[in-house]
Amino acid sequence: MTETRATENSETATAPATTVAPGAPAATPAPAAPAVNSAGVPAATPNQGALDAVAKGTIPTGRAMWVMMALMLGSNLLASFNQSLMNIALDGVAVEFHVSLSVANWMVLGFTIVAATVITMAASLLKRFGIRRVMGFGYLASLVGSLLGFFAWDFFSMLAARLIQALTVGLFFPVVTSVILTMAPKGKKGTMLAINSGAIGVGLAFAPLVAGLLITYTGLRSLFLVPAVLSVVLLVLGFFFLHDIYQRENRPIDAPSVVMSFAGLGLFIYGLNEITRTFLPSLAFMIGGAVVLALFAWRQFRIKTPLLNLSPFRHPRFVVGEMLMMLGYMGSIYMSLLVPLYLEGAAGYTAFVAGCLLVTPILCYAGACFVGGRIEDKYGIWPLVPGGFLLILLGFVAMQVFSSVGIALAVVTCAAASYIGVGLVFPTLKAVDLGALPAAIYSHGSSIHSTLVQIAGSVGSALFVGIMSADADHLMATGATKAAAYAYGFSHTIIISIVILAVAFVGATIFASVMRKRR
Repeated sequence: MTETRATENSETATAPATTVAPGAPAATPAPAAPAVNSAGVPAATPNQGALDAVAKGTIPTGRAMWVMMALMLGSNLLASFNQSLMNIALDGVAVEFHVSLSVANWMVLGFTIVAATVITMAASLLKRFGIRRVMGFGYLASLVGSLLGFFAWDFFSMLAARLIQALTVGLFFPVVTSVILTMAPKGKKGTMLAINSGAIGVGLAFAPLVAGLLITYTGLRSLFLVPAVLSVVLLVLGFFFLHDIYQRENRPIDAPSVVMSFAGLGLFIYGLNEITRTFLPSLAFMIGGAVVLALFAWRQFRIKTPLLNLSPFRHPRFVVGEMLMMLGYMGSIYMSLLVPLYLEGAAGYTAFVAGCLLVTPILCYAGACFVGGRIEDKYGIWPLVPGGFLLILLGFVAMQVFSSVGIALAVVTCAAASYIGVGLVFPTLKAVDLGALPAAIYSHGSSIHSTLVQIAGSVGSALFVGIMSADADHLMATGATKAAAYAYGFSHTIIISIVILAVAFVGATIFASVMRKRR
Protein backbone atom coordinates (compact mmCIF):
# COMPACT_ATOMS: atom_id res chain seq x y z
CA MET A 1 0.00 0.00 0.00
CA THR A 2 1.28 3.48 -0.79
CA GLU A 3 0.69 6.58 1.26
CA THR A 4 -0.40 9.91 -0.16
CA ARG A 5 1.16 12.97 1.40
CA ALA A 6 0.47 16.63 0.73
CA THR A 7 2.87 19.51 1.08
CA GLU A 8 2.28 23.20 1.27
CA ASN A 9 4.48 26.00 0.09
CA SER A 10 3.97 29.72 -0.25
CA GLU A 11 4.96 31.96 -3.11
CA THR A 12 8.52 32.00 -1.81
CA ALA A 13 8.80 28.25 -2.10
CA THR A 14 8.56 25.63 -4.79
CA ALA A 15 5.06 24.20 -4.74
CA PRO A 16 4.56 20.51 -5.55
CA ALA A 17 2.45 19.83 -8.59
CA THR A 18 -0.73 17.85 -8.40
CA THR A 19 0.40 15.18 -10.84
CA VAL A 20 1.85 11.98 -9.45
CA ALA A 21 4.96 10.51 -11.02
CA PRO A 22 4.50 7.60 -13.42
CA GLY A 23 4.52 4.30 -11.62
CA ALA A 24 2.71 5.61 -8.57
CA PRO A 25 -1.04 5.23 -8.08
CA ALA A 26 -3.24 8.26 -8.49
CA ALA A 27 -3.66 10.24 -5.33
CA THR A 28 -6.08 12.82 -4.03
CA PRO A 29 -4.69 15.98 -2.45
CA ALA A 30 -5.04 16.04 1.29
CA PRO A 31 -4.99 19.02 3.65
CA ALA A 32 -1.45 20.14 4.32
CA ALA A 33 -0.20 19.65 7.83
CA PRO A 34 1.99 22.15 9.67
CA ALA A 35 5.70 21.69 9.07
CA VAL A 36 7.29 19.48 11.68
CA ASN A 37 10.98 19.50 12.39
CA SER A 38 13.10 16.42 12.93
CA ALA A 39 12.59 16.55 16.67
CA GLY A 40 8.83 16.42 16.22
CA VAL A 41 8.30 20.07 17.16
CA PRO A 42 5.96 22.08 14.89
CA ALA A 43 7.89 24.60 12.87
CA ALA A 44 6.85 28.20 12.58
CA THR A 45 3.67 28.76 10.58
CA PRO A 46 3.68 31.17 7.62
CA ASN A 47 1.71 34.37 8.09
CA GLN A 48 -1.80 34.73 6.66
CA GLY A 49 -0.58 36.42 3.50
CA ALA A 50 1.66 33.48 2.79
CA LEU A 51 -1.11 31.02 3.61
CA ASP A 52 -3.34 32.69 1.02
CA ALA A 53 -0.70 31.94 -1.61
CA VAL A 54 -0.18 28.32 -0.59
CA ALA A 55 -0.45 25.80 -3.40
CA LYS A 56 -1.37 22.29 -2.30
CA GLY A 57 -0.44 19.12 -4.09
CA THR A 58 0.75 15.57 -3.85
CA ILE A 59 4.17 14.02 -4.32
CA PRO A 60 5.19 10.57 -5.59
CA THR A 61 4.73 7.69 -3.18
CA GLY A 62 5.75 4.08 -3.00
CA ARG A 63 8.38 2.72 -5.38
CA ALA A 64 8.39 5.84 -7.57
CA MET A 65 9.33 8.00 -4.60
CA TRP A 66 12.17 5.75 -3.41
CA VAL A 67 13.63 5.32 -6.90
CA MET A 68 13.67 9.08 -7.35
CA MET A 69 15.18 9.56 -3.89
CA ALA A 70 17.92 7.05 -4.72
CA LEU A 71 18.69 8.90 -7.95
CA MET A 72 18.89 12.20 -6.09
CA LEU A 73 21.32 10.67 -3.60
CA GLY A 74 23.41 9.34 -6.48
CA SER A 75 23.44 12.83 -7.96
CA ASN A 76 24.85 14.27 -4.75
CA LEU A 77 27.47 11.51 -4.73
CA LEU A 78 28.56 12.73 -8.18
CA ALA A 79 28.58 16.34 -6.97
CA SER A 80 30.71 15.53 -3.92
CA PHE A 81 33.08 13.47 -6.08
CA ASN A 82 33.51 16.44 -8.41
CA GLN A 83 34.03 18.81 -5.49
CA SER A 84 36.75 16.75 -3.80
CA LEU A 85 38.36 15.53 -7.03
CA MET A 86 41.36 17.86 -6.78
CA ASN A 87 41.87 17.76 -3.01
CA ILE A 88 44.61 15.19 -3.24
CA ALA A 89 45.91 16.58 -6.54
CA LEU A 90 47.05 20.07 -5.45
CA ASP A 91 50.67 19.02 -5.07
CA GLY A 92 50.48 17.29 -8.46
CA VAL A 93 48.94 20.39 -10.06
CA ALA A 94 51.72 22.56 -8.62
CA VAL A 95 54.38 20.21 -10.03
CA GLU A 96 52.66 19.60 -13.39
CA PHE A 97 52.13 23.27 -14.22
CA HIS A 98 55.08 24.74 -12.25
CA VAL A 99 52.97 26.94 -9.98
CA SER A 100 52.87 27.54 -6.22
CA LEU A 101 50.42 25.77 -3.91
CA SER A 102 48.39 28.95 -3.49
CA VAL A 103 47.97 29.19 -7.28
CA ALA A 104 47.19 25.47 -7.57
CA ASN A 105 44.58 25.98 -4.85
CA TRP A 106 42.46 27.94 -7.33
CA MET A 107 41.35 24.54 -8.61
CA VAL A 108 39.46 24.41 -5.31
CA LEU A 109 38.77 28.11 -4.72
CA GLY A 110 37.44 28.84 -8.21
CA PHE A 111 35.24 25.77 -7.96
CA THR A 112 33.69 26.85 -4.66
CA ILE A 113 33.14 30.46 -5.77
CA VAL A 114 31.22 29.35 -8.87
CA ALA A 115 29.31 26.72 -6.87
CA ALA A 116 28.31 29.27 -4.23
CA THR A 117 27.13 31.72 -6.90
CA VAL A 118 25.02 29.08 -8.66
CA ILE A 119 23.56 27.93 -5.34
CA THR A 120 22.09 31.41 -4.82
CA MET A 121 20.17 30.90 -8.08
CA ALA A 122 19.14 27.29 -7.42
CA ALA A 123 15.73 27.98 -5.87
CA SER A 124 14.77 30.38 -8.67
CA LEU A 125 16.01 27.99 -11.36
CA LEU A 126 14.07 25.13 -9.78
CA LYS A 127 10.87 27.16 -9.83
CA ARG A 128 11.39 28.25 -13.42
CA PHE A 129 12.63 25.06 -15.09
CA GLY A 130 11.64 22.16 -12.80
CA ILE A 131 13.65 19.24 -11.47
CA ARG A 132 14.17 17.36 -14.74
CA ARG A 133 15.71 20.30 -16.60
CA VAL A 134 17.81 21.54 -13.69
CA MET A 135 19.22 18.11 -12.91
CA GLY A 136 19.72 17.33 -16.61
CA PHE A 137 21.72 20.52 -17.07
CA GLY A 138 23.81 19.57 -14.03
CA TYR A 139 24.65 16.17 -15.52
CA LEU A 140 25.64 17.81 -18.82
CA ALA A 141 27.81 20.42 -17.04
CA SER A 142 29.62 17.65 -15.19
CA LEU A 143 30.16 15.75 -18.45
CA VAL A 144 31.42 18.78 -20.41
CA GLY A 145 33.70 19.93 -17.60
CA SER A 146 35.12 16.44 -17.15
CA LEU A 147 35.87 16.06 -20.86
CA LEU A 148 37.55 19.48 -20.97
CA GLY A 149 39.64 18.51 -17.94
CA PHE A 150 40.71 15.28 -19.61
CA PHE A 151 41.91 17.18 -22.70
CA ALA A 152 43.28 20.20 -20.75
CA TRP A 153 46.41 21.61 -22.38
CA ASP A 154 47.50 24.03 -19.62
CA PHE A 155 46.65 25.26 -16.13
CA PHE A 156 43.94 27.66 -17.26
CA SER A 157 42.11 25.14 -19.43
CA MET A 158 42.02 22.73 -16.48
CA LEU A 159 40.81 25.55 -14.24
CA ALA A 160 38.03 26.27 -16.76
CA ALA A 161 37.06 22.59 -16.59
CA ARG A 162 36.75 22.85 -12.82
CA LEU A 163 34.59 25.96 -13.08
CA ILE A 164 32.19 24.14 -15.42
CA GLN A 165 32.07 21.14 -13.07
CA ALA A 166 31.19 23.51 -10.23
CA LEU A 167 27.83 24.21 -11.86
CA THR A 168 26.84 20.67 -10.91
CA VAL A 169 27.52 21.18 -7.22
CA GLY A 170 25.80 24.56 -7.21
CA LEU A 171 22.64 23.01 -8.61
CA PHE A 172 22.59 19.58 -6.98
CA PHE A 173 23.32 20.29 -3.31
CA PRO A 174 20.37 22.65 -2.64
CA VAL A 175 17.95 20.98 -5.08
CA VAL A 176 18.51 17.49 -3.66
CA THR A 177 18.09 18.78 -0.11
CA SER A 178 14.86 20.55 -1.05
CA VAL A 179 13.49 17.40 -2.70
CA ILE A 180 14.40 15.26 0.32
CA LEU A 181 12.69 17.69 2.69
CA THR A 182 9.60 17.62 0.47
CA MET A 183 9.42 13.86 -0.14
CA ALA A 184 10.71 12.36 3.13
CA PRO A 185 8.03 10.59 5.21
CA LYS A 186 6.95 12.29 8.40
CA GLY A 187 9.47 11.85 11.22
CA LYS A 188 12.22 10.71 8.82
CA LYS A 189 13.65 14.03 7.68
CA GLY A 190 16.67 13.79 9.98
CA THR A 191 17.39 10.23 8.87
CA MET A 192 17.04 11.05 5.17
CA LEU A 193 19.24 14.13 5.48
CA ALA A 194 21.79 11.94 7.27
CA ILE A 195 21.68 9.40 4.43
CA ASN A 196 22.18 12.29 2.02
CA SER A 197 25.23 13.41 4.01
CA GLY A 198 26.43 9.80 3.96
CA ALA A 199 26.11 9.69 0.16
CA ILE A 200 28.16 12.86 -0.04
CA GLY A 201 30.63 11.24 2.35
CA VAL A 202 31.02 8.24 0.05
CA GLY A 203 31.89 10.60 -2.80
CA LEU A 204 34.38 12.38 -0.55
CA ALA A 205 35.88 9.04 0.49
CA PHE A 206 36.44 7.54 -2.92
CA ALA A 207 37.49 10.69 -4.78
CA PRO A 208 40.93 10.80 -3.05
CA LEU A 209 41.42 7.05 -3.58
CA VAL A 210 40.47 7.10 -7.26
CA ALA A 211 42.28 10.37 -7.91
CA GLY A 212 45.41 9.17 -6.15
CA LEU A 213 45.42 5.91 -8.10
CA LEU A 214 44.98 7.65 -11.45
CA ILE A 215 47.48 10.44 -10.73
CA THR A 216 50.14 7.97 -9.58
CA TYR A 217 49.83 5.54 -12.48
CA THR A 218 48.18 7.33 -15.43
CA GLY A 219 48.66 11.06 -14.89
CA LEU A 220 46.74 14.09 -13.67
CA ARG A 221 44.24 14.47 -16.52
CA SER A 222 42.93 10.91 -16.36
CA LEU A 223 41.12 11.54 -13.08
CA PHE A 224 38.44 13.45 -15.01
CA LEU A 225 37.27 10.25 -16.71
CA VAL A 226 35.43 8.90 -13.65
CA PRO A 227 32.97 11.81 -13.24
CA ALA A 228 32.45 11.78 -17.02
CA VAL A 229 31.23 8.17 -16.89
CA LEU A 230 29.08 8.79 -13.80
CA SER A 231 27.51 11.81 -15.49
CA VAL A 232 26.46 9.77 -18.53
CA VAL A 233 24.92 7.03 -16.36
CA LEU A 234 22.95 9.50 -14.23
CA LEU A 235 21.84 11.47 -17.28
CA VAL A 236 20.28 8.33 -18.79
CA LEU A 237 18.67 7.23 -15.51
CA GLY A 238 17.39 10.74 -14.86
CA PHE A 239 15.59 10.78 -18.21
CA PHE A 240 13.47 7.81 -17.09
CA PHE A 241 13.09 8.26 -13.33
CA LEU A 242 13.18 11.98 -12.48
CA HIS A 243 9.81 13.71 -12.26
CA ASP A 244 8.80 17.34 -11.80
CA ILE A 245 7.06 17.35 -8.43
CA TYR A 246 6.92 21.14 -8.17
CA GLN A 247 4.68 23.63 -9.91
CA ARG A 248 6.65 25.74 -12.37
CA GLU A 249 6.67 29.53 -12.37
CA ASN A 250 8.22 31.90 -14.90
CA ARG A 251 10.25 33.73 -12.29
CA PRO A 252 12.89 36.27 -13.45
CA ILE A 253 16.49 35.90 -12.31
CA ASP A 254 18.06 39.17 -11.16
CA ALA A 255 21.26 39.53 -13.23
CA PRO A 256 22.84 42.28 -11.05
CA SER A 257 22.50 40.00 -8.03
CA VAL A 258 24.29 37.19 -9.87
CA VAL A 259 27.17 39.53 -10.76
CA MET A 260 27.36 40.92 -7.22
CA SER A 261 27.39 37.46 -5.67
CA PHE A 262 30.19 36.24 -7.94
CA ALA A 263 32.25 39.43 -7.68
CA GLY A 264 31.89 39.73 -3.92
CA LEU A 265 32.91 36.15 -3.24
CA GLY A 266 35.72 36.32 -5.79
CA LEU A 267 37.25 39.50 -4.37
CA PHE A 268 37.00 38.33 -0.76
CA ILE A 269 38.45 34.88 -1.39
CA TYR A 270 41.23 36.19 -3.63
CA GLY A 271 42.29 38.62 -0.91
CA LEU A 272 42.21 35.94 1.77
CA ASN A 273 44.25 33.54 -0.37
CA GLU A 274 46.99 36.16 -0.86
CA ILE A 275 46.87 37.80 2.59
CA THR A 276 50.14 36.22 3.76
CA ARG A 277 52.02 37.49 0.68
CA THR A 278 50.76 41.03 0.02
CA PHE A 279 48.92 42.18 3.13
CA LEU A 280 47.56 45.64 2.28
CA PRO A 281 46.40 44.93 -1.31
CA SER A 282 44.86 41.64 -0.17
CA LEU A 283 43.10 43.38 2.72
CA ALA A 284 41.69 45.91 0.25
CA PHE A 285 40.33 43.06 -1.90
CA MET A 286 38.72 41.45 1.16
CA ILE A 287 37.09 44.72 2.25
CA GLY A 288 35.86 45.36 -1.28
CA GLY A 289 34.42 41.86 -1.47
CA ALA A 290 32.68 42.25 1.87
CA VAL A 291 31.12 45.54 0.74
CA VAL A 292 29.84 43.98 -2.49
CA LEU A 293 28.36 41.04 -0.56
CA ALA A 294 26.66 43.46 1.84
CA LEU A 295 25.16 45.29 -1.14
CA PHE A 296 24.03 41.93 -2.51
CA ALA A 297 22.20 41.16 0.74
CA TRP A 298 20.66 44.65 0.82
CA ARG A 299 19.43 44.25 -2.74
CA GLN A 300 17.69 40.96 -1.93
CA PHE A 301 15.40 42.78 0.51
CA ARG A 302 14.68 45.58 -1.98
CA ILE A 303 13.72 43.75 -5.17
CA LYS A 304 10.41 42.03 -5.85
CA THR A 305 11.88 38.65 -6.82
CA PRO A 306 15.18 38.20 -4.93
CA LEU A 307 17.81 35.88 -6.29
CA LEU A 308 18.24 34.42 -2.80
CA ASN A 309 15.37 34.75 -0.35
CA LEU A 310 17.03 35.69 2.94
CA SER A 311 13.90 35.34 5.08
CA PRO A 312 15.29 32.21 6.85
CA PHE A 313 17.68 34.55 8.65
CA ARG A 314 14.68 35.87 10.58
CA HIS A 315 14.71 32.58 12.51
CA PRO A 316 17.37 32.75 15.28
CA ARG A 317 17.78 28.98 15.54
CA PHE A 318 18.61 28.79 11.85
CA VAL A 319 21.17 31.61 12.16
CA VAL A 320 23.00 30.13 15.15
CA GLY A 321 23.01 26.63 13.70
CA GLU A 322 24.43 27.84 10.39
CA MET A 323 27.18 29.79 12.15
CA LEU A 324 28.23 26.64 14.03
CA MET A 325 28.06 24.64 10.84
CA MET A 326 30.42 27.05 9.08
CA LEU A 327 32.99 26.85 11.87
CA GLY A 328 32.84 23.07 11.88
CA TYR A 329 33.09 22.87 8.11
CA MET A 330 36.32 24.85 8.18
CA GLY A 331 37.75 22.01 10.25
CA SER A 332 36.46 19.50 7.73
CA ILE A 333 38.00 21.36 4.79
CA TYR A 334 41.30 21.40 6.68
CA MET A 335 41.33 17.62 6.78
CA SER A 336 40.25 17.35 3.14
CA LEU A 337 43.07 19.57 1.86
CA LEU A 338 45.88 19.83 4.40
CA VAL A 339 46.10 16.19 5.52
CA PRO A 340 46.72 15.01 1.91
CA LEU A 341 49.37 17.72 1.51
CA TYR A 342 51.01 16.56 4.73
CA LEU A 343 50.97 12.91 3.67
CA GLU A 344 52.42 13.67 0.23
CA GLY A 345 54.74 16.58 1.00
CA ALA A 346 55.95 15.88 4.54
CA ALA A 347 55.55 12.10 4.92
CA GLY A 348 56.59 11.32 1.34
CA TYR A 349 53.67 9.08 0.34
CA THR A 350 52.48 8.87 -3.26
CA ALA A 351 49.09 10.34 -4.13
CA PHE A 352 47.67 6.80 -4.37
CA VAL A 353 48.89 5.76 -0.91
CA ALA A 354 47.67 9.04 0.56
CA GLY A 355 44.27 8.46 -1.04
CA CYS A 356 44.11 4.93 0.37
CA LEU A 357 44.94 6.20 3.85
CA LEU A 358 42.14 8.76 3.67
CA VAL A 359 39.40 6.31 2.66
CA THR A 360 38.86 4.96 6.18
CA PRO A 361 38.56 8.37 7.89
CA ILE A 362 36.03 9.62 5.36
CA LEU A 363 34.02 6.39 5.48
CA CYS A 364 33.93 6.91 9.25
CA TYR A 365 32.34 10.26 8.47
CA ALA A 366 29.72 8.65 6.23
CA GLY A 367 28.82 6.08 8.89
CA ALA A 368 28.67 8.70 11.63
CA CYS A 369 26.28 10.78 9.48
CA PHE A 370 23.73 7.96 9.48
CA VAL A 371 24.13 7.26 13.20
CA GLY A 372 23.91 10.95 14.05
CA GLY A 373 20.73 11.38 12.04
CA ARG A 374 19.04 8.45 13.77
CA ILE A 375 20.02 9.74 17.21
CA GLU A 376 18.84 13.27 16.43
CA ASP A 377 15.46 12.01 15.20
CA LYS A 378 14.91 10.25 18.53
CA TYR A 379 16.65 12.39 21.14
CA GLY A 380 17.46 15.82 19.70
CA ILE A 381 20.86 17.52 19.55
CA TRP A 382 21.98 17.16 23.19
CA PRO A 383 24.67 15.91 23.76
CA LEU A 384 25.20 14.93 20.11
CA VAL A 385 26.35 18.28 18.73
CA PRO A 386 28.64 19.43 21.57
CA GLY A 387 30.01 15.89 21.84
CA GLY A 388 30.73 15.87 18.11
CA PHE A 389 32.55 19.19 18.27
CA LEU A 390 34.56 17.97 21.26
CA LEU A 391 35.62 14.88 19.31
CA ILE A 392 36.69 17.04 16.36
CA LEU A 393 38.68 19.31 18.67
CA LEU A 394 40.43 16.46 20.47
CA GLY A 395 41.30 14.85 17.14
CA PHE A 396 42.94 18.07 15.95
CA VAL A 397 44.92 18.46 19.16
CA ALA A 398 46.17 14.89 18.79
CA MET A 399 47.05 15.53 15.12
CA GLN A 400 49.17 18.48 16.21
CA VAL A 401 51.04 16.29 18.70
CA PHE A 402 51.70 13.40 16.31
CA SER A 403 52.55 15.56 13.29
CA SER A 404 55.21 17.36 15.32
CA VAL A 405 57.04 14.05 15.82
CA GLY A 406 56.38 12.76 12.30
CA ILE A 407 54.05 9.81 13.00
CA ALA A 408 51.94 9.97 9.85
CA LEU A 409 49.70 6.95 10.51
CA ALA A 410 48.77 8.38 13.91
CA VAL A 411 47.81 11.62 12.17
CA VAL A 412 45.46 9.65 9.90
CA THR A 413 43.94 7.86 12.91
CA CYS A 414 43.29 11.19 14.62
CA ALA A 415 41.75 12.52 11.41
CA ALA A 416 39.36 9.54 11.48
CA ALA A 417 38.27 10.49 15.00
CA SER A 418 37.69 14.08 13.90
CA TYR A 419 35.73 12.91 10.86
CA ILE A 420 33.43 10.90 13.12
CA GLY A 421 32.76 14.09 15.05
CA VAL A 422 32.01 15.93 11.81
CA GLY A 423 29.58 13.18 10.81
CA LEU A 424 27.73 13.51 14.12
CA VAL A 425 27.50 17.29 13.84
CA PHE A 426 26.70 18.16 10.23
CA PRO A 427 23.47 16.27 9.45
CA THR A 428 22.20 16.99 12.94
CA LEU A 429 22.71 20.75 12.66
CA LYS A 430 21.28 20.71 9.15
CA ALA A 431 18.10 18.95 10.28
CA VAL A 432 17.69 21.30 13.25
CA ASP A 433 18.36 24.43 11.19
CA LEU A 434 16.00 23.60 8.36
CA GLY A 435 13.46 22.13 10.76
CA ALA A 436 13.17 25.57 12.33
CA LEU A 437 11.79 26.98 9.08
CA PRO A 438 8.25 26.94 7.73
CA ALA A 439 7.79 24.43 4.92
CA ALA A 440 7.14 27.40 2.63
CA ILE A 441 10.80 28.44 2.66
CA TYR A 442 12.56 25.05 2.78
CA SER A 443 14.04 25.56 -0.69
CA HIS A 444 15.48 28.95 0.25
CA GLY A 445 16.81 27.69 3.56
CA SER A 446 18.45 24.83 1.69
CA SER A 447 20.03 27.26 -0.80
CA ILE A 448 21.35 29.45 2.00
CA HIS A 449 22.75 26.41 3.81
CA SER A 450 24.52 25.16 0.70
CA THR A 451 25.85 28.66 -0.06
CA LEU A 452 27.26 29.04 3.43
CA VAL A 453 28.91 25.61 3.17
CA GLN A 454 30.68 26.73 0.00
CA ILE A 455 31.69 30.05 1.57
CA ALA A 456 33.07 28.29 4.64
CA GLY A 457 34.94 25.91 2.36
CA SER A 458 36.38 28.79 0.34
CA VAL A 459 37.45 30.69 3.44
CA GLY A 460 38.99 27.59 5.02
CA SER A 461 40.76 26.60 1.81
CA ALA A 462 42.14 30.09 1.15
CA LEU A 463 43.21 30.58 4.76
CA PHE A 464 44.83 27.21 5.42
CA VAL A 465 46.37 26.48 2.02
CA GLY A 466 47.44 30.12 1.67
CA ILE A 467 49.31 30.04 4.98
CA MET A 468 50.83 26.62 4.34
CA SER A 469 51.95 27.68 0.86
CA ALA A 470 53.56 30.86 2.20
CA ASP A 471 55.33 28.90 4.95
CA ALA A 472 56.57 26.26 2.51
CA ASP A 473 57.80 28.79 -0.07
CA HIS A 474 59.61 30.84 2.58
CA LEU A 475 61.33 27.86 4.21
CA MET A 476 62.36 26.21 0.94
CA ALA A 477 63.80 29.55 -0.22
CA THR A 478 66.03 29.51 2.87
CA GLY A 479 67.27 25.98 2.14
CA ALA A 480 64.80 23.78 4.03
CA THR A 481 63.70 20.50 2.48
CA LYS A 482 60.21 20.16 1.05
CA ALA A 483 59.29 17.65 3.77
CA ALA A 484 60.41 19.99 6.56
CA ALA A 485 58.66 22.98 4.98
CA TYR A 486 55.36 21.10 4.54
CA ALA A 487 55.55 19.72 8.08
CA TYR A 488 56.01 23.21 9.53
CA GLY A 489 53.17 24.63 7.45
CA PHE A 490 50.87 21.81 8.58
CA SER A 491 51.75 22.42 12.24
CA HIS A 492 51.23 26.17 11.89
CA THR A 493 47.80 25.91 10.27
CA ILE A 494 46.50 23.23 12.62
CA ILE A 495 46.97 25.59 15.57
CA ILE A 496 44.68 28.09 13.85
CA SER A 497 42.13 25.31 13.28
CA ILE A 498 42.22 24.34 16.95
CA VAL A 499 41.35 27.90 17.99
CA ILE A 500 38.41 27.99 15.55
CA LEU A 501 37.12 24.62 16.75
CA ALA A 502 37.42 25.61 20.40
CA VAL A 503 35.12 28.57 19.73
CA ALA A 504 32.72 26.25 17.88
CA PHE A 505 32.66 23.78 20.79
CA VAL A 506 31.76 26.47 23.32
CA GLY A 507 29.05 27.86 21.05
CA ALA A 508 27.65 24.39 20.33
CA THR A 509 27.46 23.54 24.02
CA ILE A 510 25.47 26.69 24.78
CA PHE A 511 23.20 26.23 21.75
CA ALA A 512 22.46 22.57 22.48
CA SER A 513 21.80 23.34 26.14
CA VAL A 514 19.22 25.97 25.21
CA MET A 515 17.61 23.60 22.70
CA ARG A 516 17.40 20.85 25.32
CA LYS A 517 15.53 23.13 27.72
CA ARG A 518 13.02 24.01 25.00
CA ARG A 519 12.46 20.40 23.95
